[in-house]
Amino acid sequence: MTDMFDAERAQAYDRRIRDAIPGYEALHQLACMVLAETSGGQGRVLVAGAGTGSECVALAQACPGLHVVGVDPAEDMLAHAERKVAEHGLVERVRLYPSQVSELPVFEPFDAATLLLVLHFLPDDGAKQALLEDVAKHLKPGAPLVLADLFGPGWDDPWQAELRTFWQHLQRAAGIAEDDIGKGLGHVDRDIHPVTEARLAELLAAAGFGPPRQFFRALCFGGWVARRA
Repeated sequence: MTDMFDAERAQAYDRRIRDAIPGYEALHQLACMVLAETSGGQGRVLVAGAGTGSECVALAQACPGLHVVGVDPAEDMLAHAERKVAEHGLVERVRLYPSQVSELPVFEPFDAATLLLVLHFLPDDGAKQALLEDVAKHLKPGAPLVLADLFGPGWDDPWQAELRTFWQHLQRAAGIAEDDIGKGLGHVDRDIHPVTEARLAELLAAAGFGPPRQFFRALCFGGWVARRA
């Protein structure tokens, strides 16, 4: 997955993802609010898949009582994240690690975690399960996990295929060039591995989480919160 986020893509990522993903800003605003409410806005939060740091910065700004640890294996993305954290004066409360969650140094258990638009990159061949288990190992009992993903039964499902068409129209309305829309959907077909909401609940339960409660949906993207058992 790291190869997909080279330096060139990292530079364009922040700009393009806001136009490409329906409700991107609302998702992240709601995720911050859900995490603040479910965690009390205090303690330490693990951001798995920190990317260019936008989520880490947003969480730290929304909840002054939170300390954020972001982890991502894509070093080019984290280089952008480090600059962003410094620009916002948050270096005392945001720490970044260029690694997988499984390679994260041993910390005291976290009070909360986020996994936004990350799990769908992993195939459902044990890789999704392993990441959820790795996140669970770092959480206190009862700690919330805020999760968002592209989900559904697959593009051969008639309604899911229609949602894909709506998504294309939305990207055109945002001014994304037709070639870029095609490339983006090709990336989805090659590199994204959605599962149904029922399957997501099974994966979470097997990793030691309670049932997911949905707080967001926009076309084929959803957001949930589940607590560590």
